[in-house]
Amino acid sequence: MTEAIAASVWLYISVIKRTASRKVRLHMLGPEIADGCAVRSSNGGSIGITDLPSEALVSIFKHLQPVDDLMPKLALVCRKWHDLLYYSGGLWKTINIDPTFYSHLHFRLVVCIFRLYGRHVHTVTWRENTTVYESIFACLPALKNLKVLRVPVLWTRRVIDDMCLMTGLEKVQINGGFTMTDEHFLEIANCLSNLKTVTLNACSKLTFEGITRVVPRLKSLEDLHIKINSNLPLTDGRSETAIRNGHSIIKGLVAPIINSLVTVLCVHFVAMETEELWDVVNSLSNLRKLSISNCEHLAGIRLSAASLQKFCVFNIWSTTFVSVHAPKLRHVTIDSGMESIEHVELFALSLKRALINGSNSLRTLKIKSEKLTFLEVSNCELIEMKCLKETLRNNSKLLCLRLGCVSQDSLTLDETVIPSVQELCLLGDFSCEALHIRSPSIRLIHTQAENDIITLNHMYLTANHLCKVALVGLPALRTVTVQCVSVDCIELNLCSDDQLHLESFVVHALNAIGFLRLFDCKVNLLSLCTQLAKTVVLYRCQMSDYVLQMALGGCPNIAHLNLEKCRELSNVNIFAQPLKFLNLFGCASISKLNLDCPQLVAVNLGQCSNVRLFIKGIEQGLKKLLLPFRLVEPTENVRWTHDLPPEEYEQ
Repeated sequence: MTEAIAASVWLYISVIKRTASRKVRLHMLGPEIADGCAVRSSNGGSIGITDLPSEALVSIFKHLQPVDDLMPKLALVCRKWHDLLYYSGGLWKTINIDPTFYSHLHFRLVVCIFRLYGRHVHTVTWRENTTVYESIFACLPALKNLKVLRVPVLWTRRVIDDMCLMTGLEKVQINGGFTMTDEHFLEIANCLSNLKTVTLNACSKLTFEGITRVVPRLKSLEDLHIKINSNLPLTDGRSETAIRNGHSIIKGLVAPIINSLVTVLCVHFVAMETEELWDVVNSLSNLRKLSISNCEHLAGIRLSAASLQKFCVFNIWSTTFVSVHAPKLRHVTIDSGMESIEHVELFALSLKRALINGSNSLRTLKIKSEKLTFLEVSNCELIEMKCLKETLRNNSKLLCLRLGCVSQDSLTLDETVIPSVQELCLLGDFSCEALHIRSPSIRLIHTQAENDIITLNHMYLTANHLCKVALVGLPALRTVTVQCVSVDCIELNLCSDDQLHLESFVVHALNAIGFLRLFDCKVNLLSLCTQLAKTVVLYRCQMSDYVLQMALGGCPNIAHLNLEKCRELSNVNIFAQPLKFLNLFGCASISKLNLDCPQLVAVNLGQCSNVRLFIKGIEQGLKKLLLPFRLVEPTENVRWTHDLPPEEYEQ
């Protein structure tokens, strides 16, 4: 019975999500769901929706999102579901609201949740930059147990009045803008005295004196997040005041009354120098996250922080170096807009992720970490290759490498440089003409799908066991060579309307090729050498009969061969013992097909109007009943999928 219930759980999740999104009354779907999802138990009985224990149903419902999956509608299915939803508080503890794709349902749905299940709600968050209906604030005070609130609205006088009624709040984000003053902040603190975490986001009129007046009144305050001038509109005449207030807050953070409370600091559009930033960061003993951007006079960034865990910097044109010493640092982002940066050094033993955008000015990169597993390097056309390879060698636990523009025409990455890398991603700004990869650990190689890489001409890959090679958006690619023990999947030029002209495509796999698929390629040399190839798909590829014959000669053990719409083929000879499925749909130019495939199950000759079929050299009539395999005749318009075994596409 336990195994049957476990099987039912995942089956019900898919059905519930499907039915919850339908614009129908779900109480009419109860019998359908029960019958369609019933499974057999070990004693031969049937387990339906009414047989599952309440604990199992609650476990299923926990996989749904209250708003995204329209959970209140599930209460209409049956009484049992209605009661479970009403009394199971854990299902409604966190409400994440994103009205982007269902704005017409947003208000009614959220109000319904607040009215029926509001007593269970502890956390309410809206996605940033989305619509929040003003009337929603009349419902928020009904959430008696609400602890965490983040709403992307400006805290006007009316919003403050509504918020002050929610005395149980412990964590809140205040978006002040040019509206909230020191007096308003003091009023909020007097009403919400139980606050433990406060985020001051872009409170442009707030002064350091106002903050120091409020902090002593919040006896339970543990974390203070200060985001200075986030999204500040410089065209606004009040921006000068905001910049001055921001600078005074930064200078005041060294005060003992506040420095131990600040855990998040985001500094934008504040004029400060390297020494000022050093003093502030050193004084914040519990700082966990630091973000800096658009700060004038900041010639360099030098930080030493014992508690810092996340660091982000971008859009500082004057900074020439970044040097960070932080033993607990786990995530670093150096983004675009660092037009003068030349040197980056990160000494962080706990660093796991680093994203470095060199803004095409970075020359040296040095990272020392014992846990770095993810590294992205982009826009580094001036970087010293010796320095970059030394960084890769020194971080032997690196698993994922995302690589963009570097200062080489031909790049070689071998087992001494990337000893543990399992995933290599080529970013849109990758600029090398040739890429040589020799690593026994590599498993996945792919390209960033958003942008074409217009420089890469040649790729050579030597590995042991490859899971996937997916090369998309490489219009200049001319030669590909893959040598490995086995490869599960190779895909080339998918989702592209441009034809790829390949001089040679060579795959040598000692054991097996699982799935090989080429789209819209003109191939002059195709070499496949392996003991077994499960599926080979050449879709809309241009190649001569000779090129295909040479490819099949080195790979005679294919289970599924798909040559759909290869319109240059005219005389095809296939002698493959294990071949079971052959798809020649749309090969309009083919005139002769000679087969010697004793295990053949099905052949698709749809839209091959001039084909003559030969089996072991003897011409056959195209009559389904007389052939030893299933046949899609030339007059039929039946397409197959690329799966093994293939299925017919639904018309």
